[in-house]
Amino acid sequence: MTGAGMNNKIAFREVTDGELEAMNLLVNNEDIARYLDLIPPVPMSKTIDFRNFAASRGAMWWCILKGNDIIGSIGIVPEDSEGRMSHVGVFFIYIKKEYWGVGYGGLAVDYALAHAGCAGLKRVECIVSTENRRAIALYEKKGFRLEGVKKEAFFDGERYSDVLMMGKIL
Repeated sequence: MTGAGMNNKIAFREVTDGELEAMNLLVNNEDIARYLDLIPPVPMSKTIDFRNFAASRGAMWWCILKGNDIIGSIGIVPEDSEGRMSHVGVFFIYIKKEYWGVGYGGLAVDYALAHAGCAGLKRVECIVSTENRRAIALYEKKGFRLEGVKKEAFFDGERYSDVLMMGKIL
C-alpha cells in the first residue's frame, strides 16, 4: 500500500522534503515534545538527519492530515536490513494536542500497522514514558504488550520517569 490513504476523517501522505519544516515544527511543539526524547529546540538539521537515517532504512513515514492541515506524523523505521532483526520496525506517532482523544491516533496506528505487515515486517515495537498514559492506553488497545521497563530512563527536565518497552507481533 503506497500513496495517500483516506478515511472519512483523516488522510495520510508520505512525508516529502517539502514537509520537513512542518515535521520540525511538530517535534518542537510543547505538548508533543514533552513526550519525546528530543530536547527542544530541535534544529532543522536534526529533522533532516532523521529523514536521511529513516530513508536509509526504508522507513515508512507519513503526515497525518485533517483536510489540508498537517496535524501529526506517524512512522515505522525498520531495523538494519542486513541484521537478524530486519523483520522488526520501530514505531512512532505524534499528533497536535487539539486532536487528541477523538480517535485519530487509533486510525493512524491501524494505517501504519497495515503498511508494516504489507512491507514484510513481523514485529513492531516502541518505547513510551509512563507519563504518557494516553499513548500507553492506545498502544494496548491496538495489541501492543508490555515487554519491559527501563527504570527512571526518561527525564522531562524536572523529574525522572520509567520508560515502557512495548511490542506487537503482526
